[in-house]
Amino acid sequence: MFFLVVLIIIIGAYIKGFTSGNSLLGSEKRSYSMVRYLTKVDEQVFLNAGITDIETEANNLKIPWTKIGVPYTEKKAIIILNYDAKLGIKKPISIHKEDSKNYTITIPEFEVIGVALSRKNPYKLYDKEGELLSIGTEDIDTGALTVNKLSNESQKKYLNQYKDLIRESAKNYYDTVFKSINPDINIKYEFK
Repeated sequence: MFFLVVLIIIIGAYIKGFTSGNSLLGSEKRSYSMVRYLTKVDEQVFLNAGITDIETEANNLKIPWTKIGVPYTEKKAIIILNYDAKLGIKKPISIHKEDSKNYTITIPEFEVIGVALSRKNPYKLYDKEGELLSIGTEDIDTGALTVNKLSNESQKKYLNQYKDLIRESAKNYYDTVFKSINPDINIKYEFK
C-alpha cells in the first residue's frame, strides 16, 4: 500500500511537471528583452580587425586592514575572447572644391565604431582554478572581465596600430564613390 501511494505521488508530480512545461529532469528558462532606444547613425567602417585576446585575472584573500595576501588562497581564471573591432568614422567628412576637377576631402578622426563577438568560438573559459586554501576567496567575475575587454575604450590602441590601413581603406572608399561620378576627378585627402 505504501509503495502504491509513493508511486501515485511520483506519477502525479511527473504529470504536473510535464503539463507545465517541465519534466523532472529538465528546467525552465525565460528571457525578456526590451529595446531601450533607436538612433539613426552616420558611421562608416573602414577596417575590421579580428582579434583574439587571452585575459587572466587572480584574486586572493588579504590579511584584514592590509594589502598582504594570504598564501595558497589564490583563485585564477583564464579566458580566451575572439571578436572583431570595427574601426572607422562616426562624423561626416567635409568636401572642399578647388576647381571643377580637384577636390579636398577632410576625413574626421578615426574612432572605434564597436565590437562584435565572433560567431565561431566567441568566448572560452580556458581555466578556472583555485589553490589549496582558496575556498573563502572571492570567485573571478569573468563576465565583468569580458565586458571590460570588449569596451570601445580598450580597443583604441588598434586605431594607432592600424592607422595606415584605415587611411588606405578610406581613400579607396571615397575614390570609388567620387570617381564613379567623374573618372577625371583628382582627390587630395586630409586626415584629422
